[in-house]
Amino acid sequence: MFDLVNVFEVFLPQLLLYPTPSDPLNGEAAALMMRDKTAYEQRVKEFCQKYAKPEDVGAAPEEKSSDDEEMRIRGERA
Repeated sequence: MFDLVNVFEVFLPQLLLYPTPSDPLNGEAAALMMRDKTAYEQRVKEFCQKYAKPEDVGAAPEEKSSDDEEMRIRGERA
């Protein structure tokens, strides 16, 4: 039904622009978004600065940070 071009060009941008906190993949982010939109937006900016810098595209991955480890542990619990 969907090819990868559709997924990357249509579906993912729409999902990022219009998140659905009532049906979350990341429950903690959804709860923060519903509880405190300003804090949620600040957290998103922090993660973008940390993990989505244009100069890092194609770079070797860094050592795992405490945030990475925390996210991994939460993912295993879900």
